[in-house]
Amino acid sequence: MTNQNLLFRLIYIAVFILISSGCASLRPDTNPLLDKKAFLLSNQARSINQHITASKGTGWARLETTTKTVKFRIAWAVVFPNKIRITFLLSGHPVETIIATGEKITFFSHTGEHSKYSYNSKDPDMKDYILVPVKMSEMILVLLGRLPVKNFDDAYFSPSDSSLSTITLRQNWKGLTQYVHFNDKGKIEGLKTTDLSGNLLYEMTITKYKDNDFGTIPVRIEIKDSDNRKMTLEITNFLPNPPIKESVFQLTDSR
Repeated sequence: MTNQNLLFRLIYIAVFILISSGCASLRPDTNPLLDKKAFLLSNQARSINQHITASKGTGWARLETTTKTVKFRIAWAVVFPNKIRITFLLSGHPVETIIATGEKITFFSHTGEHSKYSYNSKDPDMKDYILVPVKMSEMILVLLGRLPVKNFDDAYFSPSDSSLSTITLRQNWKGLTQYVHFNDKGKIEGLKTTDLSGNLLYEMTITKYKDNDFGTIPVRIEIKDSDNRKMTLEITNFLPNPPIKESVFQLTDSR
């Protein structure tokens, strides 16, 4: 290793340690017994509906900015962890189909707005397509009736929260922080994700659940970013664990 490369590496390590130490210093002193409770509840939140590994369904997606609102009918098929086919419709007619396979994402316009195109991505960011900065893997979890609670190493209640309604989740050596908010009935009411600087990436609010014989799933979800761009997803039909052929995730120009 050259002296220059060694210098760059030492600088990188120093900056990394400073950033990590800065993040660690923000953690408040908390009750270890309550930390155990927070860890348990957070693991339970991550495990919601894990028995659902595939789904088909229909619903509505409402996309809003400060100047424009558009509402699509949607139909989807998803398979955990990374396969999805979702079609957006207007007035009953298909407008756009998006397919992701965990290796690439493909877009097909049913109206001739653009030619079919694909690009390689294991987990694309959907901000350019649904306005809010969620990953495709997070959308898949939502359409499986799950919640996109991230992996975490640390979980705790805020010392100032006497109601114990919000848990802070953190990962070691990573800058994202997630907050899980419970309502007074113990159901998850919201998820908020922030970056290293504490800036909001997106906030997810579950406004309606539906009880089924296969489990309880969120059926009305609002996702909003820091610029008040919002997607409201309303699930109207949900079929858990149906057989889904691999060909569903192979898109041709005719379908």
